Amino acid sequence: TWVNGNSGLSGVVSSANSLVGSRADDSLTNQVLVLTNGNYVVANRNWDNGAIGVDAGAVTWASGSSGISGVISPANSLVGVKNGDQVGRSLTLLTNGNYVVCSPLWDRDGAADAGAATWAKGNSGLTGAVSLANSLIGSSAQDQVCSFAVALSNGHYVVASPDWNNGSASAAGAATWGNGEFGTSGEVSIGNSFVGVSNDEHTGAFVSALTNGNYVVTSPDWDNGAVANAGAATLLNGNGPATGSVSPAISLVGSTAQDRVGQSLPQASVVALANGHYVVLSERWDNGATADAGAVTWGSGVSGVTGTISPANSLVGTSSGDRIGSSGVVALTNGNYVVTSGSWDNGAVVNAGAATWGNGSAGSAGPVSIANSPVGSSSDDAVGSGGVLALTNGHYVVLSAAWDNGALDRAGAVTWGNGSTGITGVVSPANSLVGSSTDDQLGAFRKVALANGNYVIGNPVWDNGALSNAGAATWGNGSGGTVGALSAANSLVGSSADDLIGNALTAFADGSYATYNGTWDNGGMLNAGAATLGLGGQPLTGPVTPSNSVIGGVTGSSGTIDYDPARLRLAVGRPGANIVSLLTVDLPDALFGDGFE
Repeated sequence: TWVNGNSGLSGVVSSANSLVGSRADDSLTNQVLVLTNGNYVVANRNWDNGAIGVDAGAVTWASGSSGISGVISPANSLVGVKNGDQVGRSLTLLTNGNYVVCSPLWDRDGAADAGAATWAKGNSGLTGAVSLANSLIGSSAQDQVCSFAVALSNGHYVVASPDWNNGSASAAGAATWGNGEFGTSGEVSIGNSFVGVSNDEHTGAFVSALTNGNYVVTSPDWDNGAVANAGAATLLNGNGPATGSVSPAISLVGSTAQDRVGQSLPQASVVALANGHYVVLSERWDNGATADAGAVTWGSGVSGVTGTISPANSLVGTSSGDRIGSSGVVALTNGNYVVTSGSWDNGAVVNAGAATWGNGSAGSAGPVSIANSPVGSSSDDAVGSGGVLALTNGHYVVLSAAWDNGALDRAGAVTWGNGSTGITGVVSPANSLVGSSTDDQLGAFRKVALANGNYVIGNPVWDNGALSNAGAATWGNGSGGTVGALSAANSLVGSSADDLIGNALTAFADGSYATYNGTWDNGGMLNAGAATLGLGGQPLTGPVTPSNSVIGGVTGSSGTIDYDPARLRLAVGRPGANIVSLLTVDLPDALFGDGFE
């Protein structure tokens, strides 16, 4: 049901004011996609096309200005005509406002689940039955064309069909470029697609769009001759159809069975960098006889990277199970990147972990070590296992919640890194903000990058001495980091057990931030709650008090916040007391000089 945002809608839902199904279990809706032009698309894969097609599926375009009403039909929707077609199993919004409908279970005559990818205009949609005339389709049973579609940054798209059959080669797979302005129709074939050539190659299992309009197809199941599942990653041009198949001449490939290049689940197999280049993750790559050492390989977004993975072209592990990149790769705003490997071994120290900076313009290669990474010094420190927070100024913060602070297990550490050069050495209180008690797990919880390049780390389970889970929110200097043990001297902290300060953080567009905690205790008044506004250029320190925060006066209070950047004013709704309090920061003194209103 479409509703006018200025006048609303009243009455009973009906076909006069809503788009409705016509049979039991039509189950509107499975997905609603809002287009960039304000229109919208409704997908209903369980819609029945009368008696001829149970779960035939329908996709209906609607005007964002007037909506659509009536019964779904081929006259107003793109539909399937056979049982189980499930047209509209997924929708993909293109950057130019058009969209693609994926229907991998669509049947063509004589070919069950051939699959179809249907392009439609964002200003008018498409109606009638899915067919060869209006869609890219499979030619044989179980091709399942359009398992998913990927929108490219230039407005075009790629249809991924990893189960497509290349003649007698079952599930060879295909990735097909689609024209985002006019659509692409016909059968998937070697003449219009990048394809697999062997059984179960599954080309197109992963497709990653780059910021320059090109894309990378990763095929972890690709066999390098007799080497099973060596895997491959291939750069393809996003401006027109790409054909051919994987080979070391045009692809980055593995050389050992089960290298599975381009697979690092559940992480992304390829990370697109801000400058148009990319990074391929291959955590199961074997460094010679060293199993699952892992590798992360930089590729040019224009010319790609080809040949076999090696220490000459990749950051690699040197111990079995290092799984370089297994904790993820994070793209920095300046085009560089950081590789996190929580399972990396520091010599005999198992799972010490490492976070390695990479040059986004040319790549970084060689073994991961203390010479190019901040690393852990105790077993299971797992440095970098919590990921990386990319800052808006191009720098970054490494999160290592399992890091041990001497005898304090899992105290946690947050380490600032220079986005242009990286940081190296052993993680310590000298280069990191660290927890001060066992199981503080600093870095495991809330963290926000501020608009001015600084950052805030929330740690609700931090212990304030004997006060368990008092919590803390720590402002960090985005140009050099904040180091040392977390304390009231460098953080806003709770003063009662289970205050859980830092459990909720909100960043604002001007670089300011707020923390709100409904569990903060106002003396003997449990869970009274408190809201605190911080300027983005300096820390808030000490305990939460009435002098720096809006505090609740009712047990079990809850509230909401909103921010007025023009006045540096935080509005705090306190429904338990039926009050709205205003907290304003005085810029000259950087104090809460205006008090409360």
